[in-house]
Amino acid sequence: MHYIRFLKPPRVVGGGSSSNLNAKITITTDLGESFLFSQVLLVTRLESENGENLDAGHEYLWKGQDGMRSIEVKIPLPQALLRSKRRFKLLIRPKHESYAVDDFAAALYSGEGNEGRVVAVRSMSIDDASRASAQQALVERVFGSGTSKSRIWEEKGESIARHIWYEHLGQLPSLRERLSHSNLRILELGAGCGIVGITLSTAIPSSQILLTDLPEASEILTHNLALLPQTRRKPTYQVLDWTEPLPPNVQSTIWDVVVVADCTYNPDVVPDLVATLGNIAAGNSNVLVLLAMKVRHESEKVFFELMNTSDWVVEEKAAVLLPVLGGEDEEIDIYVFKRG
Repeated sequence: MHYIRFLKPPRVVGGGSSSNLNAKITITTDLGESFLFSQVLLVTRLESENGENLDAGHEYLWKGQDGMRSIEVKIPLPQALLRSKRRFKLLIRPKHESYAVDDFAAALYSGEGNEGRVVAVRSMSIDDASRASAQQALVERVFGSGTSKSRIWEEKGESIARHIWYEHLGQLPSLRERLSHSNLRILELGAGCGIVGITLSTAIPSSQILLTDLPEASEILTHNLALLPQTRRKPTYQVLDWTEPLPPNVQSTIWDVVVVADCTYNPDVVPDLVATLGNIAAGNSNVLVLLAMKVRHESEKVFFELMNTSDWVVEEKAAVLLPVLGGEDEEIDIYVFKRG
C-alpha cells in the first residue's frame, strides 16, 4: 500500500484575484523507502471543516513509471472562498475508487480488481491568516469501519516516525476469544499516531486502553485522542521508555493484552522491547502479546530469538496479503505470544 504525503504543507500565496494554494506531495510506501512506480490520476478538492466541497477539483497525473518523486500542486483559490474568510482543508486522493482506501475492508481486499491502493491525505485547516501555521505540519487520514470512521492525524514529511503503518489484527481464535471479553486492560507499546489503540477503543468501547511511546510522540498522540467523541471511554496516553523501569501504574496493572505494531524494524531497540514485555508479564502469566509486523530485513529475526530465550512461545500466527500497486504483494504477519 502507498500513501500520499505532503512534503511541504499547503500555503496560500499571492493575493487578490491571483491567490493560489500551493503544496508539494509525494506517494511512497509506509517507510518511504520507495516511490509509487505506476501512473495514478489524483484529484484535489477544497473542503470546509465539516466536509462540504468548496471547488470543482483539479486533476494531476502521477507518472511513477517516468521516475516521478514529487508533484507541485498549485490550485487557484475561488474568490468567493477568499472573501468568506472561511477555513478550509485540502484533500488529495486517487480519482478512481479502485485505487482509493476509504475503509479498512478496501485495504484488506485482495480479490479481482485490487492491484493495490493509495491512501488519501487531508491538510490541517487553512485560512489566509495562517500561511505559516506550525499546526500545518500535521495531516489527516480517514478510515471507515462499518458505520464509524477513524480520523487519525500524523506528521507530514518523509520521516518514518509518527506515521501510519497499516497492519491488520487478523482472525486468530485465542485473540478473538480474549477480545470478546468486556472491561479488558489493553496496553500498546510504541503507539506512534495511535491508530491501533484508537481503533481497538472503537471496537471494544468498555476496555481500559493505555497508549505508550517516547516523549517525541506525545503531541501527535494527545492531539488524536482529544478528537475522540466524549460519549465513549477514551484511551489514555503516557510516556514509556523501554530502557527505563516500568512506571508504577503499568507495573501494577494486570494487563490482558499487550499490542506491539511494527516495532521490530530496528534491531537495536529489540532487547529493550523484549525486556519490557518480560517486566509487564512478571506475575501475570495470562497476558497475551499481539505482534503485527511486516518483515523488512533478516535482522528482525532477533526479536523471535530473544522472545524464545525469554520464555515466550507463539500461540497463534496468521498472514495477510496486502496488494501493492506497481509491485509485489506484501505480507503482514500477525503473532500471538503467551508465556511458556
